[in-house]
Amino acid sequence: MKKFATTGLLALTLVLSTSASAFAAVYPDNEPNNTKDTANVFHVADGNQINGKLNRNGDPQDYFKFTPAVNQKVRFQIAYSKANKQEFTLVLNRNYKYATTREKDYFDVDLVAGKEYNLLVEGVSYDLDNNNFNYSVYTYVLPN
Repeated sequence: MKKFATTGLLALTLVLSTSASAFAAVYPDNEPNNTKDTANVFHVADGNQINGKLNRNGDPQDYFKFTPAVNQKVRFQIAYSKANKQEFTLVLNRNYKYATTREKDYFDVDLVAGKEYNLLVEGVSYDLDNNNFNYSVYTYVLPN
């Protein structure tokens, strides 16, 4: 009985000490979300992810919106295939101060609790044979 109690206590300790990112959520790109008015809602948390797809025939951009529950510093990072001459830009609140570039695939920002934010994903492929291009956006909570 003592062995069972010790094992159970150890298991409970491991479960409770699991990182919050182990419970990260993945948000799909649900169309239509090509404008701020039709933006998909997602929640910013450490390790959360958005998976989306753009194409040049009517879906050149995607919008997502969120309202943080707490003040926090967050890194937004975009990932996509560099093949097929693709380029993506991730922009917060249409402010290109908080945007990715060809050389830098992330930006860090101090978010204010209760304020609504819009995240824009724009994409282009210079390979005319490639019409659909996938991307992922990751969020990481950083120490203040």
